[in-house]
Amino acid sequence: MSLRYSEFPISIGAAGSSLPPSETNQYVPTTKVDVSYNTTHSPKRKLGSTIASDDQFGFGGALTADISVDCIVQTGLTSGFDFLVDANQDNYVTIKIGSGQFNKCYATDVSVNIEPFAPVSLSAKFVSLDPPTGEQISGDTNPYSGNEIPLTGDDLVYGHTVLVGDSASILNDVQSSISFSRTYSRTPIYQLGSINADTMLLDGVEEEMSVSSTGVESLIGLSGDKLIASLEVYLCGVGIGSTQAAIPDLITFSAGARVLAETYGVAGGDCVSTQATIKQVKL
Repeated sequence: MSLRYSEFPISIGAAGSSLPPSETNQYVPTTKVDVSYNTTHSPKRKLGSTIASDDQFGFGGALTADISVDCIVQTGLTSGFDFLVDANQDNYVTIKIGSGQFNKCYATDVSVNIEPFAPVSLSAKFVSLDPPTGEQISGDTNPYSGNEIPLTGDDLVYGHTVLVGDSASILNDVQSSISFSRTYSRTPIYQLGSINADTMLLDGVEEEMSVSSTGVESLIGLSGDKLIASLEVYLCGVGIGSTQAAIPDLITFSAGARVLAETYGVAGGDCVSTQATIKQVKL
């Protein structure tokens, strides 16, 4: 019997909590999810001995489970994005996929894509230190606790409702698209006598934003162009101001971040298009 996508709601719990996430309060409007299990194995080859048919591999590391989640952003359905808050970036979350629960999930990559008149899309990748094993893949036949999921186009965050605060005067007045990415560098910590990693240390956080527009304030030099003021992108719904952004402070480049790459060009019959890439090291 096949399982339908409607039986696989995704919920992401609060940072640092091992409790199962709430199907309603922490529901994430996901468009796609992928889970990949990987073992650390190698053939058992020994000089002067053939490989035993019933003992062919050795395992030199813990089982890893990688989770990739693609979703849209809607005001009122943002409790599942608690892991994006800066104060929670070194902590884990619990993710529920269908009826399966993945424990100690650490975010490794986050990206946001913003285009005109299209819902803002967000992608996040996690690694789970304690995934379910020995179980069948099973869905949730009673998603959102049996209630109707409150998805509505009126509350989605669209590219044309996003607000850009450019007090640094880096960008042109007309932006056609924005892409943002955040990368976490982590190191798993093992204890003696334990097969699985107990936790992960946060080694570094880097962010990058590329903005396509009709021009740039000035062309960069050898060391790029340092922001003298902050640059923010507010993920706002229809008719909502920056103070009520769906995910506050997600895309914020403070003074000191740098424009490290610029490109521009034009095709016949078109206008000049430019792209500026801004990077910052947060940790």
